[in-house]
Parts: sequence; structure tokens; C-alpha cells
Amino acid sequence: MAVGKTQPAEERVPEPQITHLPDGETSQPVVLEPYHVDLLPEYGYVSREYLMSGVAAGHAWLEVDSQSPSAIGKIKNLDPERYKNMHFIPGPLADEFMDTIPFMTAVTREMLEQSYVDFKEKWWPATTQSPEIITAASYALRSGELGIAATRVILTGLSQTGGVTRRFITHSSHLRLPDGGLPFEAFIPCQSGGAALPDVPGAKIIELLGESEFQSVRLPCGVSGQILGVSHRRADSNSFRLYEIAGMAHRESRYPSDIDVKRWSVADLNGAKWSTFPNSFIYHAVFDAMERWTSNDAIAPPCSSVIQTIGLSDEIVRDEHGNAVGGGRPNWYCGSEWDFAPELLQKLYGTVANYRRLAGLAISKQIRAGFLLREDAELLRRETIESVVF
Repeated sequence: MAVGKTQPAEERVPEPQITHLPDGETSQPVVLEPYHVDLLPEYGYVSREYLMSGVAAGHAWLEVDSQSPSAIGKIKNLDPERYKNMHFIPGPLADEFMDTIPFMTAVTREMLEQSYVDFKEKWWPATTQSPEIITAASYALRSGELGIAATRVILTGLSQTGGVTRRFITHSSHLRLPDGGLPFEAFIPCQSGGAALPDVPGAKIIELLGESEFQSVRLPCGVSGQILGVSHRRADSNSFRLYEIAGMAHRESRYPSDIDVKRWSVADLNGAKWSTFPNSFIYHAVFDAMERWTSNDAIAPPCSSVIQTIGLSDEIVRDEHGNAVGGGRPNWYCGSEWDFAPELLQKLYGTVANYRRLAGLAISKQIRAGFLLREDAELLRRETIESVVF
């Protein structure tokens, strides 16, 4: 089991004052990375912006961006006259900060790993008040002042915000709500990684990592990540699970929204293609498992599942087709992103009917294992089984 750093004494955050900021011609939310936000209305969600005061003493303007906190500098530059009286705690502005995100060519594994370690040493000091603000946000969600009164709050994030979630677990789990309660019932850090996480008394943790997070996968393209070998792996406990998912990309591109398509249109893929892996199906299953686990301790999620690697390295064991072995495996008739030729499918399965039978069994296995919801499994059948002919 992982052992966490010694935490300071419990510390309650002050009760924030919460004010709704209505949209207007000159006041609207600015989303720097609008992943699927244009799809929110059709699912019955409403996006609202609130100002929380009383968290950062002496600050009239509060901006939180745990990825590059000084992105507020970009806002100031949009209208220098309007924001001329805004001042910041000294630190790197977003444009400078972005230049430090690791991307290198002709690099060794050690250099790739160290580059992200160096990046985080600049990243964390720039977000000194984020944990307290995140804790205050949990209070706000429970207070009823946002139009809802949450009974359970889960802290989750993907990529760098996954790193923020891990950092909260390891460095800020001593923080408490104004009434002394735990700020979060659970944590789901996704697509990040690092040293093995400790248990957090009173909270559940599910860590989720796709195959694309492994440095052995990232090395050829020179893009670093937060994983350090397989040091994130640890034994299960009554409050911890780890799921590594074969074939899973860093973020989903199978079901892009109109905004996504527009943003990606400028990319030159040089013969490659966007991933068609259904990341969202995995998130659906994991979030559903966590909802049930935090409702009833007796409804524990599946045991941890990891991709097979060579020894203690992060070199992935692969089958004869190049697919990762082990881990969570939603049925995918190609396995990898490369389509199988009709001749190969015929050699492997004989007939279309036999392929569909075996693929259906694979889907049923994943449902039983807890990595697919039945609703998503039905969609997967239609899109990746019934459409296959050879």
C-alpha cells in the first residue's frame, strides 16, 4: 500500500460568499478548452458562473486555472483599458508558462520523464491557493446557493487537472469544509499518473489511466506525461482501485462536437488519424461505479486491472497484432486503430456470424467486469459489430 506524506493538522477553509454573475454583452464565461461544452444544453445542463469571495484574503479579483493559473493575463490583454487596474501575484504568465510544457524530439526516456518533473516544479508554486479554492467550491455545491444542494461531491480531472486531483490527495487532504466535514467523498484522477497514491481516510479513489499515458507509448512522438514508469501501481484497499485501459487515447475524439471539429481542422495529421476509442464509455462505467460505491460501501467496484508490462518497466506486452495485453478491454474488432483487412478477419474468425458471436461474448464479458454500461454496450454492438462485413 502507498504511504502518503505526513499531512498538517486539519484546517477548515472560511465560508465563502457566493454571488451569481449573470451573462451580459460584456460579461460571459470564457472557456479556453471547450471540450463538448456546446453539447450541454441537449442533456439538460445549464452553465452558470459564480464569484466566490472570502477565500483569498485581500484579493478582489479571483481567477482559478490550475493548468496555467496566470491565464488571467490573457484576459487582461483582451481589453487592457478595462483591466488596467488588475494586478497579479508575481509568477509566469500563461504565454511564458505554456512554453515550458514538455515537447522534445530525439529524446531519451529519462529526459522525457525528467522534463515533466521539471515542468511540475514550476506548475505547483503557481497554484498556491488552488486547494483552498477547490475546497470552498465543494462547500458552494453543498450550500444550495448554486441552484443545487449536493450531498456528495467528487473531485475529478483529466490530464493536468488529473494531476491537480492527485496533488490534492497527497498534499491537501487535511483541508476541511467550514463545518469540519471532508471536502470530497471521492477522487477520480484520470490520464495523469505519478507515484502511487495513498488512501484518504473517509474517501474513495479510482485512478484511471489509458494506454496512451505510458511513457513507452509517448516516447516516439516526444510528448511527455506524468506517469513515472509503473510507480503509480499499488495494491487494492477498501477505498482504492486502479484501472489501466488498453487502447485508450489521452482524450476522446470518437464523438467530436462541432467546436471540436473546428478546432482540429487546422491540424496536419501527416497520414495519421484521430483516435476512435470510446473514452466516454469508460468514464461512464467508472463514474457509475463510484456513484454506487460512495452510496454503499458494500457495492465495491471491480478489482484493479492493469495492462501487462515487461517486468517492472512500462514496456507494454503486445499480441501478434500490436494490441496491448491485459487491462480494461471494451470490445474493438480491430483492437488497435488499424483496420484489419477482410482476408485477416476471415482467417481469424472464419465467418461474419462467428465474428459477431465472439464479439458479442467479449462485450458481455466487459459488462460483467464492470467496464461497460449496457447502454454503451448496445451502441458499441451497432457501431463495431453489426457494421463489420468481410
